[in-house]
Amino acid sequence: MTTLFAYEISPISNPDRLYFTATLDECRTAARQQRSELRSDPEYGDVDPMPIYRVDMEIPDTQTLLNGLNNNDDLTNAIIIDRKLVETVRD
Repeated sequence: MTTLFAYEISPISNPDRLYFTATLDECRTAARQQRSELRSDPEYGDVDPMPIYRVDMEIPDTQTLLNGLNNNDDLTNAIIIDRKLVETVRD
């Protein structure tokens, strides 16, 4: 099993879309950078807090992997074993 960290890229428009990093510090930095970019976009509006998760992942069995790759499926749900809220990035 592999543990990564991920934050919700856009909590409002798509709470299931995650950006993954190897460490919690990298995740905090990436989330803060994106928050800064979103705040500077006058069309975006308010920037909600971004949850950061610890994500436990495992490579699926061969058949699941082949089916996903050959059918252009999103394999995220096939490899995520567990997702736990660690903290929330705010301004």
